[in-house]
Amino acid sequence: EADRIGLVNRIVAEADLDAHVADVVERIAAGPPLALSMSKALLNNGAQTSMSQALEAEGQAQATNFGTQDTREAARAWIEKRQPEFEGR
Repeated sequence: EADRIGLVNRIVAEADLDAHVADVVERIAAGPPLALSMSKALLNNGAQTSMSQALEAEGQAQATNFGTQDTREAARAWIEKRQPEFEGR
């Protein structure tokens, strides 16, 4: 049912599940800490906010994240075709 209504983006064999989860966790953990923290807060607060409040909070988070050193590092890494090294600033 979850697949039918579009909630599934990948099906993994049971034997491969632990390795796949570890890979996803590793990729998320390698992301920019400030952006991840803000995303987590937005998700945690989502059920208690109106759509307009959620959109306002998302806009504020994007504006804040856009000015971080991690965002500049992401852009440099993309231009230089390398993995970014995020510092949480």
